[in-house]
Amino acid sequence: MSRAEMVEAWRERRRARKASPDGPTEDGGGPDGFTLRRWRRSGVFGADAARRVQRLLNDLLDVQPGETPAPSWAVETLRQCLAGTPDPQLPSAVRAVLETLAPNHTAAAMTVVHEAGLPWLAPAGQRWLEHLLGSGPATLEREARPSLTEDPSGAFALQYAVRNEELDTLTPALCARTLPWIPLGLVDDLIDAGAVARDAEPWRLRSEEDEKQYLLARLAPEEADPDAALTIGWEEAVQRQRFLAGEDDEWPEGSRYDLLQRAADGDTSRLKELESFLPRPLVVRLRRVQDGALTGNWDPDMLADPGLWRLMSALWEPKAAVNPARSAFHALVALRYAYDAICAGELRSARAQLEKLVAYEEGDPRQHAEAVNMSAYLAFVDEDLDSALITLTSVADRHPQAEANLELVKRRRATPRNARPDAANPYLELRLPNGSPFWKQRYRDLRRESVDDRDEAARLNRAMRRIQQAEQAEDWSDIFGLPLDADTFALPSAPPVTLVPPAEPMPRRTEPEDPADLTVVRDRALAELLPTLLNAPRRPDHQHRTTV
Repeated sequence: MSRAEMVEAWRERRRARKASPDGPTEDGGGPDGFTLRRWRRSGVFGADAARRVQRLLNDLLDVQPGETPAPSWAVETLRQCLAGTPDPQLPSAVRAVLETLAPNHTAAAMTVVHEAGLPWLAPAGQRWLEHLLGSGPATLEREARPSLTEDPSGAFALQYAVRNEELDTLTPALCARTLPWIPLGLVDDLIDAGAVARDAEPWRLRSEEDEKQYLLARLAPEEADPDAALTIGWEEAVQRQRFLAGEDDEWPEGSRYDLLQRAADGDTSRLKELESFLPRPLVVRLRRVQDGALTGNWDPDMLADPGLWRLMSALWEPKAAVNPARSAFHALVALRYAYDAICAGELRSARAQLEKLVAYEEGDPRQHAEAVNMSAYLAFVDEDLDSALITLTSVADRHPQAEANLELVKRRRATPRNARPDAANPYLELRLPNGSPFWKQRYRDLRRESVDDRDEAARLNRAMRRIQQAEQAEDWSDIFGLPLDADTFALPSAPPVTLVPPAEPMPRRTEPEDPADLTVVRDRALAELLPTLLNAPRRPDHQHRTTV
């Protein structure tokens, strides 16, 4: 701005102040002409400007001193000016006081400098001030903007980018200067504009823990603290956490977690519907789970997820004995297959499976004990009591039921063959788990089905009488007990963690370009104009005369 332009701008502001309600009044209110002429020494021209400066000086003197008190000479200069003796060094004194106060006081002072038209700033500072407070041009040439040292916090550059819709042009280095102090809403603006991405790790530059977690949720959701999800209002992550923890099984019908829970429970009827809630990689994974059921072969990472076992078990029906050495899942399926075969009376299939299970000693000791017990049961039913005795001896000390079975074998060996009762477990004869309370209904159903089969009817009647006798005597010691522990046969009840989609980035929770946030940035930029405050006021026109 040329000297002539500065003079004309000052005159325009002077005319506007005279026309304003705060200007001089007809009754002579405000400083008199003599005082106003003295104020000119401090670069204060006009009654309105004098009143504004007086309020500013009073405010500065009323502020509680910070850790470093203002220089005594500066305070004395402010008081001297208020007493009616303005000093040409007033700008220098104001700067010395502001350097000891919070930045918001500097922003307020710069606003007064602008509104009162005080020539207290260097030309560059004056240009930046007019830009910040709206009276200057919205765009500035790059060389006309503050340098890195003149804009250490990046406030001027940030407000310039917001004002001109150029957030996406900000460099990573400049963003890094602003991230520690700008309002969270502006961090969101930078994220949405693509100026700040995950690799910038803005959460490391924030001091508030909630803000750190919020930014992690927005940019790196897998690293966010799940416990903080509720605090920051991240509902999707809260639901995901509850599902993975198994804390809630009452999900809305047809929702993502309802369908995942159904899959985890072995419901195969809605897998196609589940695909619509999964990202493409997990859709492919779900289909591979289904394809694996054709041969009983799955990828190791699928077999390692117990949450998929119920689904895989529901999809796969083994046609022959399963090799338990293939995986923990196959070992459990093999154990269940052997037990189901015994319950179904398919003893040949059961023997084939139990041979593999008994030979596999590297798996779960509890499963091996169950296999040994079932193998002993088949030998017991075949009256091969010596084999049953030898087999049970190896596991009798591990479980009370195995010990009771061993004693039963010993008693049967000591009993003449013709005096021995039926060896088969009567519950299993009714195709029920051992000790099932539903044996009466099952007996009646089977009797109706075998009404024309006398041998089958006789077998069922013998089983029924043995159960009745045991219940009446409350003594089941003559019944070979299996399984030893039903929990050993249970499929795990766990969420299918490898089918649960990763947490999606949290949507922003702040208002875009919030005016309050922009005010914070502008005030910071105003505060950083303090170094441009001169020691004495500029004199744009030494020949002009000001009248009131």
